[in-house]
Amino acid sequence: MRHRKKFVFAVALQIAILLVMMGMKWSTAAFGTKILLETAPVDPWDMFRGDYVILSYEISELDLSQVPVDKNDFHQNETVYVQLKKQGKYWTAASISHRRPDDGSLAIKGKVRLYMEPQDTRKLEGSRENKELLILDYGIESFFVPQHQGKEIEQERRSLEVEASVDRWGNSALVRLLIDGQEVEFQ
Repeated sequence: MRHRKKFVFAVALQIAILLVMMGMKWSTAAFGTKILLETAPVDPWDMFRGDYVILSYEISELDLSQVPVDKNDFHQNETVYVQLKKQGKYWTAASISHRRPDDGSLAIKGKVRLYMEPQDTRKLEGSRENKELLILDYGIESFFVPQHQGKEIEQERRSLEVEASVDRWGNSALVRLLIDGQEVEFQ
């Protein structure tokens, strides 16, 4: 009988953890600040998960000579915060910090995928520029779509935008995919 209680407790704990994780994403999407990001898609296919569109944003690849930084010491998988500002209808990077801003400004939390110093960027194919680049992932880089619709969306050479939601801790969640300002409806 004692082992059964332990088993039931272990299963209940795992279910509770999954529900909390799902609830956090839902909470971010429902109550976070809505932002609009311009994007360029790439269409992959995953045997286990189906079609999805990989999204890349202007705020994903940042030239550190153009965006203020608290310090230029970045390491792969390090968490950083990109303070956002609205320019026209899209949100762009205003600054980058290793700590979450405490002034109440909107900042999205990202992980450093790659940090390239100026001598490294000259080695890029076709690059003659001497840039210091920071490439970030925000956890909103893939959008799952119904089977066989990923290629169709990728081939849309019109304006592709994403509405995302960012909460006060910098967490982000995808809300909608828009082509030419119209929400993509999936049957």
